[in-house]
Amino acid sequence: MSTSTWNTQPATGEWNAATNWTPSEAPTNTATFATSSQTTITFSATGEATVGNIEFTDNASAFTFTFGPSATPPLTITGQGISNRSRAQQSFIVAATSSGYKDPQLKFINSASAGGDDMFYCAGPETEQGYGGGVICFCDNSTAGSATFKVWTGAGTPPKHSTVGGEVSFCDSSSASTAHFKIYGTLGTDGDTFGNVVFHDTATAANATFINVGGTVSGGDGGNTQFYGNSSAAYGIYNNYGGTYSKANGGDVAFDATADGGHGHYYNHAAKAAGAYGGVTSFNNNPPHMTNQGASAGHGTYFNYGAREGEQGGGGHLEFSAKYGSPTGANATIANYGSTIASKSSAGHTVFSINLPTDYYPTAGNATIWNHPGVSEGTAAGFTEFSVYGTGAGSHVPTAGDGTFFNLGGYTPKATGGYTVFSGTSSAGNATLIAYGGTHGGYGGRIVFYGESSGGTAKVELFGNGALDIGDHLKGLTIGALELTGGIIVTQLGTETTGLTVSGELTLKSSQANFSFWKKDDGGFSLNTPYTILTNANLSMFTAEQFSGNSIEGVEPTFSIVGNDLQVSFLQA
Repeated sequence: MSTSTWNTQPATGEWNAATNWTPSEAPTNTATFATSSQTTITFSATGEATVGNIEFTDNASAFTFTFGPSATPPLTITGQGISNRSRAQQSFIVAATSSGYKDPQLKFINSASAGGDDMFYCAGPETEQGYGGGVICFCDNSTAGSATFKVWTGAGTPPKHSTVGGEVSFCDSSSASTAHFKIYGTLGTDGDTFGNVVFHDTATAANATFINVGGTVSGGDGGNTQFYGNSSAAYGIYNNYGGTYSKANGGDVAFDATADGGHGHYYNHAAKAAGAYGGVTSFNNNPPHMTNQGASAGHGTYFNYGAREGEQGGGGHLEFSAKYGSPTGANATIANYGSTIASKSSAGHTVFSINLPTDYYPTAGNATIWNHPGVSEGTAAGFTEFSVYGTGAGSHVPTAGDGTFFNLGGYTPKATGGYTVFSGTSSAGNATLIAYGGTHGGYGGRIVFYGESSGGTAKVELFGNGALDIGDHLKGLTIGALELTGGIIVTQLGTETTGLTVSGELTLKSSQANFSFWKKDDGGFSLNTPYTILTNANLSMFTAEQFSGNSIEGVEPTFSIVGNDLQVSFLQA
């Protein structure tokens, strides 16, 4: 294996030309760069150069290595990788088109490193108006070191067989180490082509930092970081920014197959532009199809920000969409923040959903989720939603699993509290659902059941003016346990009274349990008729005087306990 030094006065800038090296042979072991009159290094489009190490001496010039389209990788680095002892930044620019991570222009294998802080890499198109982008690939146990990477794509529309923008791929057991990545989205009309950093197999993001820039054109995607196979986000830091143009998507971290969120920190930011979408982290929204498993949020911490500081678009969000697998919130910690504007979608939010027919389903696992209030009166609060869309068969539904949900009350006058909502046939599972009261005149947090959703064996805890709202449920709801330290139970009265059954323990820690009653205009409500609003095996331990509620049609409620049932009547003489 040969070791060669780049000449001080080379005839050309081509790496593959033996006469540009001393001794006169392209290196295969170590390539050394010092001062030179030719600092732009090019590679043969038909050659396959391989080198163990690239070393920049103390007095090295600032070099730029450029890679264009090629049938095979023009350069593969196989040894310890790149070291730079100079104070100059060294740059590797991959400006090409590719069909995917198996078609790279620059490749690191074995245990090669991309180098330190003073190394810069760019993967993108040949020109801004071009299409697609080049690929840098890390294989085996190679690492991105602490280098800086820019990943982007051109405005052109690629051929139908390829939607690959500029890409940095990690395969096998390679690592992003402590590198820094800035990833840009769509520039043209093809919304499926964007800059991308992708992890395959058992690759890891380690302690790297990722910025996924929000989309800048209508219908376009933002920059993406994606995890496939059994790859891990490890301890990475991920900032996903919202779109800056109407209908532009936000930057995205996507977990598919059985990839894991590790202990990463995820910051999903709101969109600046009205009509644009916020930054997002998603689970099992892309192929491949999985069997009885899916991606995991791991022990990650996820921050979903609502619109603030003049932002007018969608809030940052987290999606467990279960289109191609059954993802889990695992042991994640999730915070959904409120907004300064009224639109529901402008708040930070987390959604667990399916679209029937499907056998896939998401679960919150053992996650801990905090839903924060709106900033002031009339603004949107952070929320978590469990939803079922479409029609057809499905063997499972979205479930809150064993998660813990804290729904925080407003802290300014009439500010809306954070909330958790179950709709369709979704289930609260065995979760703990807590709604805290508001302060300074703020409304309480809420737990809401719509449609035919199930309360499962969940435990509900209410404080202050925090509410459990079952008024729009299609039938009575059953939950596992209820603990009241204040709180409000919202119930519809009439032909289809939405009564609450507590299958386990009922605990009253305040002087009274308060109901908020309402009726539909054509809902069959009648005065002088008893309605069963609460059922529990231990109701005999309570007295009717411990329950209160609002009047209807000017008539005050009368409560009575009959066996295991609490009934309310509105008696008119």
